[in-house]
Amino acid sequence: MRKIIASVRSILISATGLMNGIKFSPFATVSATGLINISPKTTIKKAVLNAQGGEITLSRGVWLNDGVEINSHSKIFLGEGTTIQRNVTINGEVNIGSECLFAPNVFISSTSHVHDYLPGLSIREQERRISKAEFFKLYNKPITIGDDVWLGANVVVMPGINIGSHVIIGSNSVVNQDIPPGVIAAGVPVKIIKMRQGFHSSLDVPGNDN
Repeated sequence: MRKIIASVRSILISATGLMNGIKFSPFATVSATGLINISPKTTIKKAVLNAQGGEITLSRGVWLNDGVEINSHSKIFLGEGTTIQRNVTINGEVNIGSECLFAPNVFISSTSHVHDYLPGLSIREQERRISKAEFFKLYNKPITIGDDVWLGANVVVMPGINIGSHVIIGSNSVVNQDIPPGVIAAGVPVKIIKMRQGFHSSLDVPGNDN
């Protein structure tokens, strides 16, 4: 029944979206439940929008390529003009600003596996024993990404991270610390390399003469 409802919902989004300039691929998939807000001038290719237990908002001009998967248990918000390339995954509770660019295979998740709830037990066993409420209380840490942020291919953003506006993160980086606005950072774990030209900061990083 859920599959039927989800299929009908996809057809309705595709049909009504045409009047608002929404390009919704017939191969895109949406969940049967949850709130999905799609603004005008949005393009959704062969992507998955799973809002079961949550809410997904795609602002005006958002563009999702094939293989994008968005899973919300709370709220996931994408700002105007943000573009998401192939095979990007966004899970949990995430707020993404406007005009962002995410390269292929970026992984962003506000949750993690249950690994230290009941020490001495396997991860799978701990996940079987923890309640849903306790899981979200202990293992969900919201992520915020500002405007004009470029994440290179294969970047991983860890739970609880805040990335400021006008940031560039190099390919294959693991972002395990907050990143201030207007910097270029890369590495495993990520390190700030220099300031972006035209963005001022008091940070003492290489290439910053402010």
